[in-house]
Amino acid sequence: MSYTFYGWQTATITDSHGLTPRNYYDLLSGIWCANTCAPRMRSEWTPENRTLGQCSITAFLIQDIFGGKVCGVPLEDGNYHCFNVVGDCVFDLTSEQFRDQKLDYDNCPEQERNVHFLKPEKKERYEKLKAALDGILSRTLVTERLILRPFISDDAADVFEYLAVPAVNCFACMKLDSLDSAKTEMEKRAKDEFYLAIVLKESGKVVGELFGHPEGTNPEDETMDTFSPCWMLNLKYGGKGYAHEAAHAYYDWLFFQKGIRRIYAYTEDTNLPSRHLCERLGMRREGLFMDFVSFIKNSDGTPLYENTVQYAILKKEWEQLAKPTFKNADENGPMEA
Repeated sequence: MSYTFYGWQTATITDSHGLTPRNYYDLLSGIWCANTCAPRMRSEWTPENRTLGQCSITAFLIQDIFGGKVCGVPLEDGNYHCFNVVGDCVFDLTSEQFRDQKLDYDNCPEQERNVHFLKPEKKERYEKLKAALDGILSRTLVTERLILRPFISDDAADVFEYLAVPAVNCFACMKLDSLDSAKTEMEKRAKDEFYLAIVLKESGKVVGELFGHPEGTNPEDETMDTFSPCWMLNLKYGGKGYAHEAAHAYYDWLFFQKGIRRIYAYTEDTNLPSRHLCERLGMRREGLFMDFVSFIKNSDGTPLYENTVQYAILKKEWEQLAKPTFKNADENGPMEA
């Protein structure tokens, strides 16, 4: 994620979860839409100019999170463009709508929400934006160095970087052929509750992903309390402990919030990093399946069968290892097991 909004370089203040205004810019980028745009500008709103008409409701929502003041740059049409001032930190998450136009952020008058919200439509748009952000935050996990969150369209380039050539055969079917196909894929992932991007908290860079779906022990089961997660990390960011940090938080979330009883994982026997990760997570090796599955073909067109190792861990076993290592972004503190 590259940032160009005004004040992004110094927008490093944090909330109680360690999230910065830059992190909230990422989250809001998947929320700003025509329905949250000011009515007078709605016909001009596009996904490419997503901050258009979003300034006041965004600034007041960010004030709810970080405190400080909302100030306004006087505009020629008599309106004010709102931005945030928190102590010495001045930033404007919606400045990109002005493109190359330079705004003067000095000595701008403070804006009062009770005045702005005299317009019922503005209060309604604020409530829509807040509800949408709360929904995203309920699916966002924060660890020491990472944010695990739903995907947004801007993640396409980062994901294409590591899925243009998948690192292991089991992900061959997920290969992306173009940036456009990556953008389409991001739209699908954004709707999946269990599909989370692994994001570096400091830079906003997407370096991998976690996904999977609950399932029953037997096909006829109504209780979906078993889960087989998959993880993928950009190889450029391997060896730093990111995969373990992300997977550990994901397991916490599955066990303690999503009602999962048993987690199991498959990995090729040659995929040593993935096997080591399973072992670091405290999972038991349950079996080795010889010539179990084929993801690609040999040069002669015949299936290339691979040996697969299965690992597993129960919730009651996980509870003995450690307490949860993440904060839900919509809570005030770490959840206790």
